[in-house]
Amino acid sequence: MTITRAEMLKILAQAMTPVEREYTNSELRVSGTLPPSLNGVLYRNGPGRFERGGVPYSHAFDGDGHVCRFEFAQGRVRYTNRFVRTRAYCAEEAAGRMLWRGFGTQKPGGIWANGLRLRFKNAANTNVIWHGNRLLALWEGGAPHRLDPVTLATLGEEDFAGQLRNRFDPLSRWNSPLLPFSAHPQQDTETGELINFGLVLGHPSRLLLYRVDARGIMAPPEVHQLDRFSFVHAIAVTARWICVLLPFADFDIPRALLGLKSPAASLKLDRDRPMQALLIPRAGGPTQLLEAVPGFIFHIAAASDRDDGGLDLRVIRYPHFPALGDVEGFFREVEQTGGLPRLERLQIDPVARRCSLSPCSEEFGFELPTVSPGPLGAERRQIYGIGTPAGRRLPFFSTIQRFNMQTGELIQQDLGADLPGEPMPTATRPDQEDWLLSLVYRAAERRSDLLVLRAADLAIQASIELPHAIPPGFHGCWVATNPDEAS
Repeated sequence: MTITRAEMLKILAQAMTPVEREYTNSELRVSGTLPPSLNGVLYRNGPGRFERGGVPYSHAFDGDGHVCRFEFAQGRVRYTNRFVRTRAYCAEEAAGRMLWRGFGTQKPGGIWANGLRLRFKNAANTNVIWHGNRLLALWEGGAPHRLDPVTLATLGEEDFAGQLRNRFDPLSRWNSPLLPFSAHPQQDTETGELINFGLVLGHPSRLLLYRVDARGIMAPPEVHQLDRFSFVHAIAVTARWICVLLPFADFDIPRALLGLKSPAASLKLDRDRPMQALLIPRAGGPTQLLEAVPGFIFHIAAASDRDDGGLDLRVIRYPHFPALGDVEGFFREVEQTGGLPRLERLQIDPVARRCSLSPCSEEFGFELPTVSPGPLGAERRQIYGIGTPAGRRLPFFSTIQRFNMQTGELIQQDLGADLPGEPMPTATRPDQEDWLLSLVYRAAERRSDLLVLRAADLAIQASIELPHAIPPGFHGCWVATNPDEAS
């Protein structure tokens, strides 16, 4: 199949159609056969609205958070979807216009409407997790929003009994009363502990580490001072280490604060300077800051401890910072520079203070990686994700794929012009391969399906038809249930 850039842009524009209706516990039509063992709930988050008052958002990351709930029980699937009713969402719904700046979107009105407007909209659109009997919608730069796990009703911001209250200087407290709780926490399946981070701009800027026990009780945040404020989307956590990769992707803070540019538009990557690896021992002790490799990393697919005390990371690395706000510009840049994100192996040796990078493959792009749950730092055999078929340029992310880290074998399920989302494993152990769930936008029909694939070979077991189209989204979680307890 050959698809031109113009055709791909048309497909993406159609896929970004806003969600207009919310459903409650609607039974979905299934083609194929659902596995009898598949009992549980898939939660998935992503942007569901891309304009306000007729003004389009300038960046995909600014779309209002929209959470889907798929309940699998006794061979049937029931569906509920809701927008996250953040304070900003409710206020803008009532006003019928844009009231907040976004990560990549300026308010209408130029510098007078955006200058010194330091509170940005919490879109609550990036991830949704289940931990400590809480369902939380997460966003990069703000507090979580707690949702009802059955109805998806928004219950309010979650501050973990006050531990997310900002206790820094008065300006910081005014600008952000609650500390940011990032969208990619890591859970230790052996202890139930959840580890996450947040970045706070200031003099100095700070990295905050959060530890939430299995009951949902957060310890006081651990504060690490940073020499600069960089863009970090995810961290790696193993049994020994917390690793933060700090690219030289820095914000032009004066221009962003003065309203001359959005934060995303002010973000520039120094392609010649290697990112830094900040190593924080989980058991306590001095940190290390090492020079790593050039490029930019959104996602860390897997992280394991080595016998020599080092770290072995599988990362999705962009050679250049992706211009995600300008979709056509992103396509053009990738075509001209070969800048597709690649799955690569990053080895970190804290004793020798050395990092090395090696490709997993040069033939396919890779994004939205997932692995089966397991102890932090334990090796994973398989990484699942979306990517590109070998030998084809467009669309960039049209395959669901499985990469074996031990053998280097790659298996792909090519969906042609359709756009798959993050493939979510339903296995509960790292050595188990069960099923994958992926929400797919069907380009020709302009609707969405939820695919059930066999994880071992990516064969499609069942296709579940949604009553409407869902824009391509980001992340989610699978919560397994006992079939005898399913409603």
